[in-house]
Amino acid sequence: MKKKDKEIIQKPDMLLTIFTSTVQFIRNNSKQCIVGLVVFIIALAACYAYTLHVKSQYDKIQYKLTQGIQSFNEYSTSGNQENIDKAESIFNEISQKKMKQSHYVAKLYLAKINYMRGKNEDAKKIYQEIIKGTSDSMLKALSEKAIQHIDKK
Repeated sequence: MKKKDKEIIQKPDMLLTIFTSTVQFIRNNSKQCIVGLVVFIIALAACYAYTLHVKSQYDKIQYKLTQGIQSFNEYSTSGNQENIDKAESIFNEISQKKMKQSHYVAKLYLAKINYMRGKNEDAKKIYQEIIKGTSDSMLKALSEKAIQHIDKK
């Protein structure tokens, strides 16, 4: 055998050395290790709880968005003013909360409602906000087409 190989073989295993020193550290500092472990577990639990909270909020907004779209569609079929007022209030509420792309979809409907009520400048302003704020190409394209339609009239 070469001299280097003999030296490497005679040295203790690095993994075994690390494991042994870690066990020794834990024995010497058991209270601090337990406190550190408890803090780590609490931090993990807090992160998990926050994730659940955000998902719950997103689900609530999606449900409200569905209700708003349903009210808007009911207005389109029946012409009942109550439905469009309900849809408008729901979309206003959602558009105030910046949750993923849902608030931009709500703004699209708000702009459409304003257009239907003859408030073309308000609708155009909302469409321009959507174009400036979103990165979604579909929402931008819909807003641009709506602005072109408003400008034609």
